[in-house]
Amino acid sequence: MKWQDGIQYAIDVTKGNIAVCNNVRLACQRFLNYLEDRQWEYEFVVPYVEHVIDFVKILKHTKGPQAGEPIVLEPFQLFLICAIYGFRSKKDHSKRMVTDVIVFIPRKAGKSTLTAAISLYELLFGEAGAEVFTLATNREQASIVFDAAKGMVEYMPREAQQWFGVSKYQIGKAGDSQTMFKALSRDNKKTGDGKNASCAIIDEAAQITDRNSIEVIFSGMVARKNPLRIYITTASFTKETKFYEDLQAFTAMLNGEAADNPRWFGLLYGLDPQDDWRDLATWHKANPMHGISVFEDAIAERCEQAKLKPAALNEFLCKTLNVYVSANSAWIDRQYWDESTINPLLIGGVNPYGEREPEAVFLGFDLAATRDLNAVCTLKRYAEDDYYAEFKFFLPEEGLNHVPTHYRDIFTQAQRTGILKLTEGNVMDDREISDYIKQQCELYNIKEVGYDAYNAASLIARLHEAGIPVKKVGQGIAVLSNPSKHTEKLIMSHSIRHDGNPFLGWQLGNCEVYEDVNGNIKVRKNEADKSAKVDGIIAMIIAMHCSLDHPVVSTSYGFRLI
Repeated sequence: MKWQDGIQYAIDVTKGNIAVCNNVRLACQRFLNYLEDRQWEYEFVVPYVEHVIDFVKILKHTKGPQAGEPIVLEPFQLFLICAIYGFRSKKDHSKRMVTDVIVFIPRKAGKSTLTAAISLYELLFGEAGAEVFTLATNREQASIVFDAAKGMVEYMPREAQQWFGVSKYQIGKAGDSQTMFKALSRDNKKTGDGKNASCAIIDEAAQITDRNSIEVIFSGMVARKNPLRIYITTASFTKETKFYEDLQAFTAMLNGEAADNPRWFGLLYGLDPQDDWRDLATWHKANPMHGISVFEDAIAERCEQAKLKPAALNEFLCKTLNVYVSANSAWIDRQYWDESTINPLLIGGVNPYGEREPEAVFLGFDLAATRDLNAVCTLKRYAEDDYYAEFKFFLPEEGLNHVPTHYRDIFTQAQRTGILKLTEGNVMDDREISDYIKQQCELYNIKEVGYDAYNAASLIARLHEAGIPVKKVGQGIAVLSNPSKHTEKLIMSHSIRHDGNPFLGWQLGNCEVYEDVNGNIKVRKNEADKSAKVDGIIAMIIAMHCSLDHPVVSTSYGFRLI
């Protein structure tokens, strides 16, 4: 583990011996240009880099199969150490050139190990009264680097452990009561207010939408001689962050579109615009740990899922290949839905689901504005992975006039097939919907009726009077994520059958999925087309929510039938 390996990495990148994206190539060339420039105010001082590397050599891995083994930095990590610690003011070698760092890198690329080592080094060898903080969106994320650092101290030789004072929530430097290393986050009410940070690690910075939490801790660093601010993150689904602004500014520097600022350094791994994400040759470019901590078989499996399921594509691009994408993507390929059609004409004129008694029946409805489409889904459950869905839609006659011309045929066909009922007048009389629900309850032993509370007060009152079990289903992402994912799984395994009415296939094609930073999803209408409809799909998800709240009850008593 030598500093020369870091320099050689930059040389190999610029020569094309290592496959990387253009931004990393530019960063390496910029570093080498600095290294060769003898005319400016900074110079590369090897002992400072060697000192950091020598410190890392005493650290050990704390988790996984490598636990207890010495940490060995990869060439790109050594290059990062060279870039951060090597360049010094010619007038004062104690003053670093680089103060702001961006490590933009996919998941599972050794981020926590590297930043934990830097944090401990800054605590021990930084300015007197060093204050080191990790900041993240929540307590769990903020603690990852801190906990890794605590583990490293515990694995140190006994004489080295004595350099630190470790408690549950803080690490300090022995003999300097003013030093501290803590994890900060908004949800535990611990922020950078009033802090005089010397080193700030902003973990998963792309997910931090509260720019004030970053600006507060940065503003407290102005009195420090050698402040070190490090963004270390994977791409996210939102660009409305302070990190993204700084990322764009540094990218502009690399590409010669803005004045260079040597105080900034960054390695921005990812794909180039022309790269095909399905080509395994491009995967090496995105992650410098490819084949080391990230294995091709695992990436290939995620890639296959992304090819089959549009909702998985954004996750693959964003977290595996480090590409900023919209949070919204097509939900499910309509082909899965169409392949689940039960066509009685092809099986003797009889729908087999019409002859079977469902184990349970649930109903969900989604009401719209007074002149818009209203949807009811009757979801029959025959087993945990065997459903049949029926749909009914209601629209005021005048509402049909507001349907765009290019969609008029779709609505006309739906009316002709009987799945869409036009009601008299220019506004919706929800008595038509409540009467239909009551009819369904007479046909089936409906276990529960789920509803979106919007515009539903009078209708729900009538259902209550009729003794029908109803349940309000909130429309927030936390409530709808699980039933949406379960519905997705069942559709893709052809476990929700239906009569193949194209009105539903069209609506499924209009669905996009929003995913938050915690992996929760919400299915909604494609925002690019305000006239598109998804009401039937939402009604089905609401019904599925009810189904999940009433699991299938086994009657086998643990015995298997022979």
